[in-house]
Amino acid sequence: MPRSDLIRRPQPFIGLLLVAGGWALSHQLGSDSVFDDCTARGGGFVVVVSLLGLVITTAGGLYALTAWRSPEEQGRSFLGLLAALLALVAGFAMVLQLIAGLILPACAA
Repeated sequence: MPRSDLIRRPQPFIGLLLVAGGWALSHQLGSDSVFDDCTARGGGFVVVVSLLGLVITTAGGLYALTAWRSPEEQGRSFLGLLAALLALVAGFAMVLQLIAGLILPACAA
């Protein structure tokens, strides 16, 4: 039985890690700056962190999408599509956080 293609070419896993890492960075630093350290950081910091997280998440989704486009294995292709769809959902959440950083005043909570 040949070795799985996921071990030799791990695009879906790396893409999934980038999506989760970008969302976690954006969410954690954004919420910490709004709730815990709002006197030192304001909405501009939330916007910058959200944009950085959005770039990382988009890169991860596009990288995982390369595994979906390859016609070799069904499982690898499905995991690539799943990571790309997760990037869409996480990206939407980060866009909402970015808009909230522009609208809400500092220390709104």
